[in-house]
Amino acid sequence: MPRSALFPPPDSVELRYRPDLQILQARWLRPIPAPELQRGYEAALATAVEHRAYFWLLDVRARGTASEDDTQWVLAEFLPRLPVQLGRRVYVAFLLAATNLSEVEQTDGAPLVSNEQYHVRLFTAETPALAWLGRRQDFESV
Repeated sequence: MPRSALFPPPDSVELRYRPDLQILQARWLRPIPAPELQRGYEAALATAVEHRAYFWLLDVRARGTASEDDTQWVLAEFLPRLPVQLGRRVYVAFLLAATNLSEVEQTDGAPLVSNEQYHVRLFTAETPALAWLGRRQDFESV
C-alpha cells in the first residue's frame, strides 16, 4: 500500500505530483483550522515520499494567513522532517497573496529558510516559483 494511502489529504487541499516537472504541487482551496492544515502537510509529505519529490510548490493563497502557531509548526517541526524522510535536500516554493511581499520579492521570491537541509522561498505567482524550482533542479543535477 502506498504511504499516501495512509495519509489521504483532507478535501481542503489538492495534491498532485507532476512527473513532467518533477514537482509536487499542493493547493489549499479554502481557509482551514490547524489540525486540517497539519493533515494537509502530512499528506503532501506522504505523496512526496511515494514519488521521491524533492521540489515542492505549495499554493496557500486561498488558505489565508496562517496563525503564528501554524507557522511555527511548519518551520520548527514539519520542514526539518523533509530531508530526513526524503533523504536529501528539499526545495519548497510557497505561493502567497501579493499583499504579503514587495514588488521585487514577488518577482525574485523572498528567501524564508536556506540551509543544508532545505530551501524555502516565498512567491506570489506560479511562473517565477516554477522558474526558481527549475533552477534549483539544474543546480542539484550538476
